[in-house]
Amino acid sequence: MAGIQGDKTLRINIRNFLSLHLPTIILILVGIGILSYLSFDKYFVQVFVVMWILDLLPALYLHSTYLSKNQGEEYEVRDSELIRRKDGEETIYKNDEIEKIIFYLSPALYKNSNFHLLAIEGYHYAVVKLKSGEELTLTCLLSPRIDKSLKQMRGVLFEKRKRLFCMI
Repeated sequence: MAGIQGDKTLRINIRNFLSLHLPTIILILVGIGILSYLSFDKYFVQVFVVMWILDLLPALYLHSTYLSKNQGEEYEVRDSELIRRKDGEETIYKNDEIEKIIFYLSPALYKNSNFHLLAIEGYHYAVVKLKSGEELTLTCLLSPRIDKSLKQMRGVLFEKRKRLFCMI
């Protein structure tokens, strides 16, 4: 649903989910391959299960928090405005109404790397601070790289902040 000017619609979908969790899926498959090589030895299976649980529980928490924040929302990013659609209502935020956009990124994403070992490293979000005092939160469930999706907006101040655990 992108427009002629390179407009971009951001919404929660399966493509974003898979993009966010691809490194985790790959690591799980590699782990299963290693366990297979080790004939699924009981000790190694227990170690791998504990490691996966310790890795995935914080990611599950972030995912549920992000999902509750952006469920039912859709954003359209244009050069000159950000359009929010929620509950059948459409709100337009012109660029000159935006004070700044702050991106909260994991250390890997802060360095613009897509490689990460922990499931939580793919989670990130943006806070759009409006001059009216209102704030919008757009999470990575709307777009695999929310920072790159919003960068097309012209005349808006962008700020990056590094966080190990990008909790809203």
